[in-house]
Amino acid sequence: MAAPSLPPLKALRVFEVAARLRSFTAAAEELSITHSAVSQQIRILEEYVGQPLFAREARGVALLPCAQAYFPEVQASLERIAAATAKLKSPGYGGALRVSATPSLTMKWLIPRLSAFQALHPGIDVQLTTQGRPFLDRGGDAGSDVLVRLGYLAHPEFTCVHCLDDFHVPVASPRFIERNRLAAPADCLGHPLLKVAGGMDHWPRWFALAKVDVPAQLPGPVFDHQFLCMQAAMNELGIALAPWCLLDDDIRADRLRPLFTQPQLPNAGIHALYRPDSPAAAAAQLFIEWLRAQGREASQP
Repeated sequence: MAAPSLPPLKALRVFEVAARLRSFTAAAEELSITHSAVSQQIRILEEYVGQPLFAREARGVALLPCAQAYFPEVQASLERIAAATAKLKSPGYGGALRVSATPSLTMKWLIPRLSAFQALHPGIDVQLTTQGRPFLDRGGDAGSDVLVRLGYLAHPEFTCVHCLDDFHVPVASPRFIERNRLAAPADCLGHPLLKVAGGMDHWPRWFALAKVDVPAQLPGPVFDHQFLCMQAAMNELGIALAPWCLLDDDIRADRLRPLFTQPQLPNAGIHALYRPDSPAAAAAQLFIEWLRAQGREASQP
């Protein structure tokens, strides 16, 4: 039996990214190639299949009807190839990927998105933990395969990958906002300011960006975790200064509302750490690339 005729695999990869992002420019950025190189690969694929795949638009590109059916098939095939390659590169790897994250990141960012990763990689069993040993031993018999944190992670034997830019914004419950006058950043000083133990300098830094003088002691309780601080804001205990990346579900459900779009207090963003020589390295790389894709899709206020 003759081998099946396959389209150029490089062109397929470029097509998948361009179709997913609906932009040749964004595809070029993700693939670290030029815009003209993206156009060239799409042209090669269009010549191979004998018909155009994209319609050029003012703000990007749109899939033509024939390509709308083609795209999910190509995407699924490439994902299967990636998963099979990850398994091949990790002899003895049992399919479980141990991911450690803070309780707030786990509850507010990872869990709401994790089903999307499992759909893409059903052979990788992600085991989330918020405790335990933070680093994977070289033998692979303890600890975590991937660490996910708000902030840069440094370790000489590990690779740190930036996944998402982020910032803090003040938020409160809709009823709290309706009951209180909060027209400008200075108005926050008349209300309890909810704080996280590991970020006691966040409110003073935010007020400094807003050019508001503050007293040495700011009123309001302190919580161990960011998600507790956000829950307190939902229950009308005051105003929380929260990372934007953790707010998506609560804002969509109208449990919390941003008070102001400016100023935004920058933070280090979400980073992931893994050991490149571990048995789970290939699966960890797939997970981290998925995290980066989630970061690229994150919305802005």
